[in-house]
Formats: sequence, structure tokens, C-alpha cells
Amino acid sequence: MDGLVIPGGPLGVTPFHMPYEATITLSHETYIRVVYETCQSLAKHGAKQLMLINWHEGNSSSLAIAAERLHRECGLSVLTVQACYVAAELYGPTSGGLTHGGEIETLAILAAYPELVHLDRIEGSSDHQHGSKMDKLRRTRSYQPVLTDIRTIAPTGWYGDPSRATIEKGTQMLEDLGAAIASEATEIFSLLEKVNGGIATLDKMAKKE
Repeated sequence: MDGLVIPGGPLGVTPFHMPYEATITLSHETYIRVVYETCQSLAKHGAKQLMLINWHEGNSSSLAIAAERLHRECGLSVLTVQACYVAAELYGPTSGGLTHGGEIETLAILAAYPELVHLDRIEGSSDHQHGSKMDKLRRTRSYQPVLTDIRTIAPTGWYGDPSRATIEKGTQMLEDLGAAIASEATEIFSLLEKVNGGIATLDKMAKKE
């Protein structure tokens, strides 16, 4: 899969973590505008397809709005990928699931910024059972509570077991993640092209076939 990679920037929407000093968060409105205007510029320069790859769950609702606008107003074929959930599908069963500060998130940082990870300082994991219960609650499609901050899930700010994470495993995870996303995205963009921007009619589908 070929494409131009544009960095998304270091900031996102994370009021969830504001109780912790030095946390910086953008408002939903600001984040939507940053994403929209960045990608709008790409559209003006001829981009036709756009894949937004996200890891932070706090960005998801803002990205959905930005993606919708970019499609409707800029004519882009847009696909948003929640990479953290793809990672959970691939590595969750063997890495304790997608937890805040657990193995999967540690693997991602080890692969990209190993100097930031100090496994010898691990201490204070919150209760895994409670954290998993609260994460499951907030990730369900049917009932979506608004939680005050991360301590609602994990009083210490994190839970899980990152002790088994290694740079080698992290590198492999990112390779597997990239391959999975590229494969699935290629099929999805092909389908979107076939239905002509989301408008499918029997005669158009017949001609495409």
C-alpha cells in the first residue's frame, strides 16, 4: 500500500487525564479543526483517499466528525482506523488485553521510543478486574457512560502487566499491525471506489463487475 504519511501532531483530546499535572488537552472543537484543515490542504493538492490512523480513544468521536466533514465537503474517500483496537485483536489474547499502561501500550512505545520505557520502575498497577470491567463498559456500543477521569478505571492511572514487553516483540507488533491495516484498508478503499463514494446502484455495480 503506497501513500504519503502526514504526522498527526503530539496533542489530542484527553480531558480524561487532566487531573494529572502537566497534562495538555485540546478541546474537541480545536482537534476537529486541526485534523480538518490539515486534510483539507491535502485535498486541495490533489489527494483523493485519506486514512486516519488513531491510537488514543479520546480522539475517536472528534475524528468521526472530522472524517464526515472531509468526505462531504472535500470529496475525500475517508477511512478511520482505530489502531489500538486492531492491536487488541491481534495481541490482546496473549498480552492481557488493551489496558491503560499494560503490555500492548508498552510494546508500542518500546518499538518507537524505547528510551521512554523503564520496566525496572514498574509498580502500583491498579486492580485488573475492576479496570477491565470499566474499560468494557465504556467501550460498548449500546451503553456509553461518560467517566470523570482515568482514576475511575484505574486509581493509580494504569493497570495491566507490561513486564513481559520487549523491544523485539514491540517491533513485531508494529509490523503485524501495519500489515493488517494495509491489507484491510486496501480492500475497503477498493470497495469505496466501487460504490462511487458511498452511492451504490445496481447499474453502477453491474458495470464495475
